[in-house]
Amino acid sequence: MTGTQTGPLVISVASLKGGVGKTTTAIHIAAHLALAGQRVLLADGDRIRTATAWARGGHLPYPVMPITALARGVSQYDAVVMDTEGGVENSKLIEYAQSSDLILLPTSPDINGLDGAAQTAEVLRAGGVPNSQSAAVLTMVRPGGMKDLNARKGLGEMGLPVLKASVRISEAFRDASNAAILVRDVKTDMALRCWRDYQDVTAELLAIIVRRRG
Repeated sequence: MTGTQTGPLVISVASLKGGVGKTTTAIHIAAHLALAGQRVLLADGDRIRTATAWARGGHLPYPVMPITALARGVSQYDAVVMDTEGGVENSKLIEYAQSSDLILLPTSPDINGLDGAAQTAEVLRAGGVPNSQSAAVLTMVRPGGMKDLNARKGLGEMGLPVLKASVRISEAFRDASNAAILVRDVKTDMALRCWRDYQDVTAELLAIIVRRRG
């Protein structure tokens, strides 16, 4: 992947901890971009290929290919969303950050998620990645709960920018994964709210990237 300023918009979704919604986040950000009229590719770098399996249902509005195939035909896309490997190595994490317009770090508001975020912040800082190159997004949030507020405070103290938008915790995401569909297609009121959470996340990401690109 070469200079993102003249190529497609590139968003990497990464986490040093599992179970924080990394693949779900990548899939739904890519979906919102595609449904807004962008030509989108989701690059699956996870070892267990969850996004690839999700795509086999035929209900995702974009292609999914292995991250190792990115050198082929990327210029035809407006945006590339990279679902990076779980527990990504430090050197690869820095590489993803440097080759992306933004590296997004899904973080649950609990000890597991915040510990992963702290480790990630340390790796990025040691690798010379500026704060503006990354952002955390809180996932698995219980609306109105204090954990959200405390997590935001903790992430801020780590020097990690945090999106204002967050993603609620819901069984609708598991239902979507099991059926290999987008959460909006689960057809419940809660699922629609979950879909709108990612709509807000995507809009905020795009606003940040536009500001950075100038």
